[in-house]
Amino acid sequence: IRAIFLDIDGTLTGADNLLSAASRAAIGAARREGCEVVLCTGRARYTTRPIALQLDDPPRGYAITSNGGVVTNWETGEVLLRKLLPIETALMIIRAIVEVGAEPYVYEDAEGDGVQSSRVLHHPDMEVGPFATFPRFQPYADILKQLPFAPVSVSAFGPASKIRPLADALQARLTADVAIIQSGAHDHWGLEVFASGVSKRLGLEVVAGRLGVDRAEIMAVGDHINDIEMIEWAGMGIAMGNALPEVKAVADWVTGDLVDEGAAVAIERFVLKGAAV
Repeated sequence: IRAIFLDIDGTLTGADNLLSAASRAAIGAARREGCEVVLCTGRARYTTRPIALQLDDPPRGYAITSNGGVVTNWETGEVLLRKLLPIETALMIIRAIVEVGAEPYVYEDAEGDGVQSSRVLHHPDMEVGPFATFPRFQPYADILKQLPFAPVSVSAFGPASKIRPLADALQARLTADVAIIQSGAHDHWGLEVFASGVSKRLGLEVVAGRLGVDRAEIMAVGDHINDIEMIEWAGMGIAMGNALPEVKAVADWVTGDLVDEGAAVAIERFVLKGAAV
C-alpha cells in the first residue's frame, strides 16, 4: 500500500471533530513507511482544514473535499480539480429542493482559506438547522433568482426518512446531468447535488495519477454511501464497523467501529504489518 485515502466523519472523527491519538499515531507511522495519506471527505476545504491541522501544522499533501468535487495540495495551494455547478443549473436545483419542501444550502468553493471563500447561502424565509451559523452561513434573499457565485454543490439536510425519498424525487425532476450524493447521520442526513461526474472515486483517480500510484497500491477507508465508489475502486477497500450495510457489502474487509479505532486498526493490519486478505 503506497497511498491511504481516509474519510473523516464516522471514520476518523465523531461529533467532537477530534482525531484520536491512535489515529494520529497510525497515520504518522504509515507516512514514515512512505505512504501518502489523503483525507477524502464530503466536507468543504474550510471544514476539512481543522482536521488536517491535527495531523500537521501547516497541513501537508493532498486533500479531496466536497465529495471529490475539489482536489487541492495543502502545501502549494495548487487546485488539481474544481468542478462547479453552472449558475443556471444550480438555480434549477435550488427551486426543485424548495418545491419539494426542503431547505437548500448553496456551497461556495473559492480561492483562499477564509470564511468568505467558503460561504453557504440559504433562503432567508425558511427554517435552517442549528449548524447554519453566521458568518459562514448567510441568508440570501435572491436565492431563487440569482447567485453571486457558481457553487460547488447545492444541498439539503434533515432526517433520513425525509431526505432519502427526496433524493429519488430530485433525480426524477432534474433534467440536468448532475451527481446526487448522500451522506450523514440518520437524524442529519445529507443530500448534495454536484456537477456531473463528481465522486470520491474521481478524487482518488486524480491524486493517484499525480502520485503515480496504481489502484492495487491504494487503500480507502469509509463508512457511508458517498464512500462506496472509492471503496470499490481502491485495491484495498475497507468499511468501518459502523458503516452502512451497503458499504460493507462492497468492501474487501470490515474493520472495527469508530469508537474501537477501526481506521487505525486497518492501517496497522494492511500497511504497517503488510498483511494480505
